[in-house]
Amino acid sequence: MADIVGNCLAFMLASVGVLYLLWTAGVTFPFANEQSLARSLIGRRGITRVPSRAAFLYISALFFAAAAAAFLMGGYSEAVPHSKPFLAPVGLLLALVFIGRGVAGVLPAFERAAPEQPYLSLNRRLYSPLCVLAGLGFLFLTLALPNWSARLSQLFG
Repeated sequence: MADIVGNCLAFMLASVGVLYLLWTAGVTFPFANEQSLARSLIGRRGITRVPSRAAFLYISALFFAAAAAAFLMGGYSEAVPHSKPFLAPVGLLLALVFIGRGVAGVLPAFERAAPEQPYLSLNRRLYSPLCVLAGLGFLFLTLALPNWSARLSQLFG
C-alpha cells in the first residue's frame, strides 16, 4: 500500500513542480495571462505580475525534492541506502509543512492576507485540501516505514 501512496504522491508533487517550471519559463498555462496567473497563485491584493521567476524556480525545486522523498518513502529507498536514516524525520517534517499549510490556508487571517480572486476560491477548493492530503500521505508513508521510531531515535539520540 505504501508503494501506491508514495508513487501517487510523488506523481502529484512532480506534476506541480513541472507546472512551476513552465511558469518559470514564462508560460501561463492554464491561465490566460501573467496577471491571471499572479492573481490565481499569489492572491495579494492588487497583484498584476508574478513576483519573481527565480522564486518559481525555487518552489519547483522544493516540489521535486518532496516528490523524490515520497518516491523513496514509497518503497524505493533500497536504491539509495544512505537515505534510510533520514526518511522518517524528512517525512514527518513534510507532513507537518503540508498539513500546516493546508490548515493555515483556511484560517481567516490567511484569507485576509490574500483576498484576491480567484486565489481565494482556488485556495479553499483546491490548494488547501491538496496540501492536507499530501501531508496525510507523508504521515502515512512515515508510519509505514520499517523501524521508523528506531530511525528517529537513532538520528536524534
